Amino acid sequence: STAAAGSGKGEVLDGRAIAGEIREEMKEHGLWLQKNKGVTPGLAVVLVGSRPDSATYVRMKKKAIKEVEFVSKDIDLPETVTEEELLK
Repeated sequence: STAAAGSGKGEVLDGRAIAGEIREEMKEHGLWLQKNKGVTPGLAVVLVGSRPDSATYVRMKKKAIKEVEFVSKDIDLPETVTEEELLK
């Protein structure tokens, strides 16, 4: 439970439900942007190297992006990439 501000009482939050509501709002806003402004929101991910924890994190973000119907762009680079090459 999470303490309610100043009340001295706790409040149980449903994180999954809240996240679902936020994703639905993002989807609606993204569709509005597409229809009214001709802009499709998206996420670009630059993954350097092959750390399993990073790959898992990126997979989770890509799943969320797909749920809200945004575009996704992936750039996978080897661990040996230099800073100069990365910033090009």
